[in-house]
Amino acid sequence: MRLIGRLSSESSANSFGDYLTCLDIRNSVEPEADGAWAVWVFSEDQLEASHQALAEFVANPKDPKFGRASQKAGAIRQREEKEKIEFAKRVQTKDTILGNYGLGPLTLALIGACCGLAVVAGFPPTDVVHLADEPFYRHLYITLLRPGFGFLSEVQHGEVWRLITPIFIHMSIVHLLFNMLWLKDLGSMIEARQGSLKLLLLVVVTGIGSNLGQAWFFGPDFGGMSGVLYGLFGFIWMRGKLDPASGLRLNKPDIVMMVGWFFLCLIGIIPHVANGAHGFGLALGMIWGAAPPLLKKLFKL
Repeated sequence: MRLIGRLSSESSANSFGDYLTCLDIRNSVEPEADGAWAVWVFSEDQLEASHQALAEFVANPKDPKFGRASQKAGAIRQREEKEKIEFAKRVQTKDTILGNYGLGPLTLALIGACCGLAVVAGFPPTDVVHLADEPFYRHLYITLLRPGFGFLSEVQHGEVWRLITPIFIHMSIVHLLFNMLWLKDLGSMIEARQGSLKLLLLVVVTGIGSNLGQAWFFGPDFGGMSGVLYGLFGFIWMRGKLDPASGLRLNKPDIVMMVGWFFLCLIGIIPHVANGAHGFGLALGMIWGAAPPLLKKLFKL
């Protein structure tokens, strides 16, 4: 910034500053120790025009054009402030996308359930071959077929919770922390933008779907929230792309991370992962996220 002059009073400095604003010259007025007010101009390219304007103001400060400039400058500043707010809404960073929603009540309850189970029951020992051998977890895992008992025998006998409870079982502290961090971000975003009921439905549908898919193709010894997380991820990804007004957004690094992790697990670089749950959860979430916007566009045609 460059100082272009000093004026004796705050009112005259503000009036002249308003006039410069109307001339599209960015400026600032500041008080000085001796009671005078300094006028600063942001761009050196506008110094000549600023000095000329200052000479006109000093020669005739009561010129009506300076009075009109004050009203016009107020409108200009209001418009600029509105444009700043609108721009801030359009700019998407990791903080605005994943970190600015607070922790939704249902999201908090899900995190509490997962962490609470780990505290009460501990993590399954690494040498456990089957969850059925664990006194506590044997009541939470899911089996599709049991010899002599038939399809989903426990569920048919009233233990319907087994369809969903594997999402709360985590195998280690790292497994738990990783999943809870993603649940906090993805769950809170959906809860803030779509409501707790939508999040609950997504968790139930993608949880049951991913559990059944994993159990059918890979067997019953699995657990974790990751199938649901890929469902939430797929839902946000598709809905955000096809319906920007939904307020759901993912930035590119997060998409690359989730998709990259999916394939690293799938090809075996990261072992002992419920790939079936990941795949079924992701597919269900993407279909749920994409279907309503696509159907809406189709029927408009």
